[in-house]
Amino acid sequence: MKTLTAFLSIFILTGMMGYGQNQDTGHMNATIHKTFSIEKNGTEIPYNLKVMEHRNYPMVLNEKEKSHVNQNRKAKPAVVTKLIAVDKDNDQNYDHYMVLKYRRSVTDSFKVVPTKEGFAVRVDDKTMQYFITKGIYFIDNSDKDFFSVEEFREI
Repeated sequence: MKTLTAFLSIFILTGMMGYGQNQDTGHMNATIHKTFSIEKNGTEIPYNLKVMEHRNYPMVLNEKEKSHVNQNRKAKPAVVTKLIAVDKDNDQNYDHYMVLKYRRSVTDSFKVVPTKEGFAVRVDDKTMQYFITKGIYFIDNSDKDFFSVEEFREI
């Protein structure tokens, strides 16, 4: 639990840190809540998801204008971090936490969609699946270099 608390503190605080004109152009934070259900033994069992998103928009200054006061910036893809909390017991406490990271393209589309056994996170044509009853996730081999996942469990 200490690891999760420490991570959440860092996750929240990184959105509040500011930088000069050296690397970052900005940050964005957002939260979405979803409720889905799965069928187990003929009964539909609801579960809740909370997805907290943090984006860091890095940039690079034009190397030719390094000594100028007003420099042109080169935009780079945002580094996206999503903390996904899963509550399969439908109580106040979340049972499973995972951190999903990827590089965002300008036009990507992030979706959380229900599946027969849980939910899937889709970013364009890349997919990560989560199986509620097993408490595990799966990333297709062709997408393993795109997504990075860290897991935390609350006991």
